[in-house]
Amino acid sequence: MQHPSIAIALAVGMVMTGVLVFTTGARAHEQETSVDWEVAYANIRVLAAPVYTHYTTQTLPLGGTRFAYSGVISSSGAYPTIPTSPDPGLATGDYLVITWSFRYIGGSAVRGDLFWITRLGLDYGTVGRYINGGWIGASSFEMVPNTQFNATLVIRSIQPSFRHLHVGVAVQNVGNIPAAPTTLPIPVGGPVLYGLFTDARGPVFEPLQGVSVAPFGNLQLIAPWPWAVASLFGQIVIGFAFIGIMWWYARYEKKRGARA
Repeated sequence: MQHPSIAIALAVGMVMTGVLVFTTGARAHEQETSVDWEVAYANIRVLAAPVYTHYTTQTLPLGGTRFAYSGVISSSGAYPTIPTSPDPGLATGDYLVITWSFRYIGGSAVRGDLFWITRLGLDYGTVGRYINGGWIGASSFEMVPNTQFNATLVIRSIQPSFRHLHVGVAVQNVGNIPAAPTTLPIPVGGPVLYGLFTDARGPVFEPLQGVSVAPFGNLQLIAPWPWAVASLFGQIVIGFAFIGIMWWYARYEKKRGARA
C-alpha cells in the first residue's frame, strides 16, 4: 500500500473510533459494573434517593424560584430530566443543590469524601460541600459506624451539554460508592443508580465567576496567560509544518515509485 493510502486509512480509522467513543460515552450508565457492590453494601446504605434542586438564580446566597427533582429512574426506564416548563431549564451559571442521606455500617471509623460524577467530563464546579449541616470544604470527614450522614452538595453548571449526573461517597480503604438503592439480591451489573439528566444552555462558565470572596470581591473569568497563548500558537505552527512535511514526503515517494 502506498503512503497516501496509509494516511487516508489512518484518518478514516481515527474518525470511526471517535464516532464509536462518542456513541458509547453519550449513553446513560444506569449501572456501575466497576463497583464491588457486596463490599459497598457492607459499608454504605443509602436511605433515600438524592433530591436535585435547581435554583434559577445565579447569585449567592441562594434563594428565589427553585425546582426539586428526585433522582429515581421511572418505571419506563427513563431518568428525570430538568424540563423547560415550568422550570425555565438549566443555564450555565445556575446552581444545583443536591441532598441525600446514607448510613455508614462499616466495622471501624474511617474517613469519607463526597463526590459528583458524569460520564463525559468536567461539567460542574463544586461550590460547597456539607455533612449534617456543617461545611467540610475540600477536606474529608470522619465516618463513625452506625451513624447517619446527611450530605449536601452545591454545584454550578459550567458546560452547555447533555449530562447524566450522579453523586456518591468515597470510603477510605473501600473506594467510590455511587448513590444507589440497597437492592438484594444484587442484580447483575449492580443496582440501578440514582441520577438525573441535565441539559445546560449558554456559554461556558467559570465555576466561581461572580461569587464574592473576601478580600478579593467578585471573582472573574481567568485571563489567558501570555505563555499559554504562545504555546497554543506554537502547537498550531508545528501541526501545519507536520502536515506539509507528510504531503511533501508522499509526493516524493510517488515520484520515486514512478521512476522505478
